[in-house]
Amino acid sequence: MSPKPKLEEATFHFSQEGSCMKRTDEYEFLEIKCLADVGIDNADGKCFYELKTKGWSIDTVDELQELFDRIQKSLSPKQK
Repeated sequence: MSPKPKLEEATFHFSQEGSCMKRTDEYEFLEIKCLADVGIDNADGKCFYELKTKGWSIDTVDELQELFDRIQKSLSPKQK
C-alpha cells in the first residue's frame, strides 16, 4: 500500500465587485497562497500566506479575517 498524497501548497482565488469609489475595475481580485517549507500536511495544516491583489479593498479587518478563517477551515483535516 502506497502512502497517501500530501498537500504541499494551496492557492485560493477570490473576487468581488469593484469599490464604489471607482478607483478599481468593475471587479477586484485577491489571490492567497498557503505555503509551508515542508508542505502543508507535513506542517500539520499550518502555513504562511502570500497575498497578491488587483485592487482588492475591504471595509473592516473582520472581512479579511473571514477569508483567512475560510481558508483555514478548508485546510483542516476532516474529523472522523
